[in-house]
Amino acid sequence: MSQIVLKNVNYSYNVGDGKVIRALKNLSFSIEKGQFVTLAGMNGSGKSTLAKLLNGLYLPTDGEVLIDDVNTKDEKSTFEIRRKVGMVFQNPDNQMVATIIEDDVAFGPENIGLPREEIIERVDYALKAVEMDEFRTRTASKLSGGQKQRVAIAGVLAMRPDILILDEATSMLDPKGRREVMRFAKELNEQGITVINITHNMEEATISDRVIVLRKGRLVIDAPPKDAFSSGLIEACGLVLPPVLQLASDLNKDGFELSQRILFEDELVEGICQQLN
Repeated sequence: MSQIVLKNVNYSYNVGDGKVIRALKNLSFSIEKGQFVTLAGMNGSGKSTLAKLLNGLYLPTDGEVLIDDVNTKDEKSTFEIRRKVGMVFQNPDNQMVATIIEDDVAFGPENIGLPREEIIERVDYALKAVEMDEFRTRTASKLSGGQKQRVAIAGVLAMRPDILILDEATSMLDPKGRREVMRFAKELNEQGITVINITHNMEEATISDRVIVLRKGRLVIDAPPKDAFSSGLIEACGLVLPPVLQLASDLNKDGFELSQRILFEDELVEGICQQLN
């Protein structure tokens, strides 16, 4: 049984004056437990709308979204679905509700009435998971952007989700902060948490198991990274190739014959060395 299933999902916004915008159009796909999925697309592609459908913040206009075979339209299961599907948003400042780091991470477990001993255990686990334990008594205002986002992830982890959605969670960070967040996301995935990283930064997509690309609400690509980037559709969707693949493409214009399935620096170096020998 797939962990996430979409069946002919449509979602429309009513923008007033009788006008309706179809944000998602006939989406059907599934995600297996433990996968690391990149969900990509330009602004307006529908990816953030889809994220909110996955944890029940939005309900499909038509079709079905199933989480562990439970329909998100089932009102009795709303709390359980939102516990299973944790979301980290673009701006970490908007997710913080307490001044002190450990108090912020404890907010979710306290809000659902867990015993104090379990709250302490969950806060310890979550802060250690993102390597922020030594900052637990500090104030959020003293942290870097990447550190704040790690605290936001810890707050979600304290709720023990099965699925972690990063909704443009690195878009406001510098390169160092982006690398930090992606490293922790990958480590959490290796521990068994399903990760869905929503982004338009294709460099982040290279570490995923699968790349799903939306364009104007429709599914255009659903493939492993090497297949997705060699399809010729990434640029047609308004996205930029990962830097290593872009460099390989530029070198090919200068006479090299490098594979269009290169994603990592070591692969590029090996390919260049083979061409020069």
